[in-house]
Amino acid sequence: MNDAYTLLGLHPGVAQKDIKRAFRRLAMQWHPDRNPDPSALEHFKALRAAYERLLADADTVSDADDDRPREDPREDPPAADSSPRGADRRQDLSLTIEEAWLGCEKSVRIGHESECATCGGTGEEQLAHNRLCAECHGSGRIRVAGGLHRCDACAGRGYSTRRKCIDCKGSGRTQAWRTLAVKVPPGLLTGDELRVAGAGEPPQDAKGQSGDLRLRVMIAAHELYRLDGRDLRLSRPISVLRLLAGGEVDIPLPGGTFTLQVKAGNAAPREVSVEGAGFPAGRGRPAGTMVVELTPVLPESCNQQQRRLLEELDAELSRNAQRHFPEVAAWEADWLSPRRSGRL
Repeated sequence: MNDAYTLLGLHPGVAQKDIKRAFRRLAMQWHPDRNPDPSALEHFKALRAAYERLLADADTVSDADDDRPREDPREDPPAADSSPRGADRRQDLSLTIEEAWLGCEKSVRIGHESECATCGGTGEEQLAHNRLCAECHGSGRIRVAGGLHRCDACAGRGYSTRRKCIDCKGSGRTQAWRTLAVKVPPGLLTGDELRVAGAGEPPQDAKGQSGDLRLRVMIAAHELYRLDGRDLRLSRPISVLRLLAGGEVDIPLPGGTFTLQVKAGNAAPREVSVEGAGFPAGRGRPAGTMVVELTPVLPESCNQQQRRLLEELDAELSRNAQRHFPEVAAWEADWLSPRRSGRL
């Protein structure tokens, strides 16, 4: 076993990822298609045998080993500051206004490179049957300016036993995806950043730490709500009679329903603001203001009884038209006065 570690330049007890990394590096160096040394093939076979032996041995380690004491993550391990850290990954996180208001758990899909499962990271795969070299057509030699030269593609053998991996196109790496469940606290706005520690790019040094995943919040447009900072604005139609008489109306919010008290007044459109009923801030900070734009709506399709009630109301209000209908009273005083009528 020690010979296998020595061959790969490792020491006993290293992790599987270190074994794989060492084999990939040495396999590229000693692969017979790349190394013209006559002993390259045998050395490559020895490397692969050592790799497979160490990997199989590592797979047999009991899961109980994972119960050994670990360093407290709240404490900085020795020399942690000197280890190179992986790069941070940045992505946008799209939220509905309801998700941002209440908080939620979002699934975030992250793309990353992984070792090609087909070729084990070597970039090549073993052929089931030998085949003639496509470069030299089986002769083992290619014609160059100075005459015939040994074919590098097959190392002069005239046939190939391996080929470039189809799945990774010879890179030894493939694109893979993983999904993280990210908890989003309530009250985040567009442009805010959510950090997921350790979910960024892996370090180049095995002793380093992975970078962080930084998610930039983007709140999607909503058909009802509009955000102005933490102020929440929305428009609501309301009966003109309710505007005149005043009373309570219900306002929908992402977290439920809010009862708005409307003061009696005129029938013109108006805005009603309620401080602290807008978008939440979290961490004990005050929420924004809710601004409701009330748009008066006149009744339509009244039946006979309703028309009679409206006529009675109109007659009652018209007794003091200067107060209730000042524009009507001014127009009638100007154009329906006896003085005006006498001119016709």
